[in-house]
Amino acid sequence: MNRLIQYTPKKAYERLQANQGAVLVDVRCEAENKFVGRPIECIFVPWIDEPDWEPCPDNFIVAIQRFGCQLDTEIILICRSGYRSTDAGHCLINQGFSNVSHIVSGFEGDLDENNQRGSVNGWRHDGIPWEQC
Repeated sequence: MNRLIQYTPKKAYERLQANQGAVLVDVRCEAENKFVGRPIECIFVPWIDEPDWEPCPDNFIVAIQRFGCQLDTEIILICRSGYRSTDAGHCLINQGFSNVSHIVSGFEGDLDENNQRGSVNGWRHDGIPWEQC
């Protein structure tokens, strides 16, 4: 059985550079993607989003496949802090995808001592290319 691989943001970025067929999937909601920013050259497939705020695994799988991902495509998932990407990753693995990983500290990273994100770790904190549209 396949397992979900965990990467730091820097390791994930190295994998994306080394494997041009790898796909970075941002699973955050539309508001996060728009107002917080997103990694450059990622595809956007929310795991949960408004109006229901409930995962819909079937729709998620269809969207991933719509972007051309095959069962053996290297897929790296990112969310805010690593929790939603874990759930989305397990969903992909349960549907037969064999090369799935996620970024443990996500885009914004873990909470600091003031309960704020962005100062401890994460994609943005580590200085990996991102944009805000």
